[in-house]
Amino acid sequence: MTVALVTGANGFLGRHVRHELTKRGIPAVGLYRSSASADRHSILLSEPPTQDNLRAILDGVAPSTIFHLAGATRSNTPEELYQANVFFAAHLLEAALNTRRPPTVVLVGSAAEYGHPMHADFAVRETDPCAPLSPYGISKLAQTLHGLSHFSRGLPVVVARLFNPIGVGAPMTTALGSFVAQLAATPSSGRTLTTGPLDAVRDFVDVLDAARALVDLAENRTAFGQIVNVCTGVGTSVQNLVDRLIALVGAPIVHEIDTRRGGASDIQAVVGDTERHQQLGIAIPPPDIDAILRNMLAAARAGNTHLERFAS
Repeated sequence: MTVALVTGANGFLGRHVRHELTKRGIPAVGLYRSSASADRHSILLSEPPTQDNLRAILDGVAPSTIFHLAGATRSNTPEELYQANVFFAAHLLEAALNTRRPPTVVLVGSAAEYGHPMHADFAVRETDPCAPLSPYGISKLAQTLHGLSHFSRGLPVVVARLFNPIGVGAPMTTALGSFVAQLAATPSSGRTLTTGPLDAVRDFVDVLDAARALVDLAENRTAFGQIVNVCTGVGTSVQNLVDRLIALVGAPIVHEIDTRRGGASDIQAVVGDTERHQQLGIAIPPPDIDAILRNMLAAARAGNTHLERFAS
């Protein structure tokens, strides 16, 4: 029987990927680093994960596909960031390569690997040189290079370079997740929302579509050995998201911009080029932002972490 192994299975993207696999009738086993996150379909990792630990897990589960979603966007030290984003992936790739039947590995990268767009339309293409600006982007690029190296050694690997996923379950560490949580708790009398500048333009992807695209990539042998943008090709400003969110709250909101606060990013605009995933037959439509924001508000107000109510 086909079995998928999902690292970071209890994270924002991981929960949606597991839901998508379940819809397709594919059993999924999650790898967790905290016993508090585990369930009966999960395996607890050693801390930090070692190649021997991972090899034993792969021998026991014998997955046909691994979705490597685990990682960290920030940390207190470079060592912690590299442990989460580079060493974990490198150990997992090596363990997968040395199993009796090497599985397909989908590595989730990030648009942060590109750095500043080099084109006037702010689109970034998989063939563009990468010059990441942040420690996070640098570490994700290192993960990508490990993946491509292991593909050259015979492991079926695809790098899904994910842009900005939005949807139910978005963590508070993201700007939109934080704004939704704050505004969901707004009393009928209203409130003031204070943010930094929000004029940055980004390519936002419905997390449901991102999850579908990742599973589609795993099933598409033509994608192996490639970097594929998981994007829509459509740019939306963070300010536009906040304006639409405020309109849905149903209470008076005053939005104040504090220019002393940091903005959304040092990069003015970045959107993904869609040509490669379209050539692979993978459809990633522009998000229905109002519907997504309504679902996020409803889930936040209900304290609901179950995806079935909102996923389709």
